[in-house]
Amino acid sequence: MDWLIIILLIFVAGNLGLLFLMWRRSSAGEKPSSDPQHLLLLQNQIQELSRTIDQKMGENTRTMHESLKTQFSESSKLIRDVTQGLTKLDETNRQVVSFADQLQSLQDILKNPKQRGILGEYYLETLLKNVLPPGNYQDAICV
Repeated sequence: MDWLIIILLIFVAGNLGLLFLMWRRSSAGEKPSSDPQHLLLLQNQIQELSRTIDQKMGENTRTMHESLKTQFSESSKLIRDVTQGLTKLDETNRQVVSFADQLQSLQDILKNPKQRGILGEYYLETLLKNVLPPGNYQDAICV
């Protein structure tokens, strides 16, 4: 497509060169041959080239517009996907922070030996109730 535009520009430049030579001849006093027909032919060629160039420029503009539209659509989708990923990551981060706070609370509870012992006794009692048959286990409180 670019080579077509280059060829058209060369053709236009050639025609303009001919016009310049004709102008120089007329200003020097020489009369060009078949002046009205030749100028009319050149004018028609220039107009046709102008229409062709306008058409090609319009096609290029449409192509660029479609390309930009596609790129914008893809960029919007990418931004949306990244935003969703960051939102999920933020939620996961909140859960990790909450879990870390709970672990800190458990660590604080287990620092005190008496509380640690009470907690151990409670878990041992629950374990024995779940593992042993009802007749083989008796609460320490009832003894």
